[in-house]
Amino acid sequence: MRSLTLAIVLLVATGGPPPQVLRVFPPDGSTPGQVPAITAELDFTRGEPGDAASLRLLVDGVDVTAQSRITQTRDWPPSFVSISYTPARLQPGTHRAEVRFRTATGATVGHAWTFAVKPP
Repeated sequence: MRSLTLAIVLLVATGGPPPQVLRVFPPDGSTPGQVPAITAELDFTRGEPGDAASLRLLVDGVDVTAQSRITQTRDWPPSFVSISYTPARLQPGTHRAEVRFRTATGATVGHAWTFAVKPP
């Protein structure tokens, strides 16, 4: 009688590097006269997949996601995601923007940058 051996292979997703932030606007460390929009563009194809539904944008510690426009590619899961917020006139001085999202393994990832608005 022959015995049947069943081999089970379990592939476990390991956390790789987080998705990449491709571009932010205004650029980190810049000093624009006006800020028409605060934007972050992310590449979810590099590193561990990101969860576009968890994407948040904070400006000076305030969550402005509900007032932001989120666009993403039509593939699934989305490869590229962009979030853009059009602020009311920002006061002169230094401001901090931060984008946060979760990865496929549930880790929260954040990327922050600062810029300073020039006085008129």
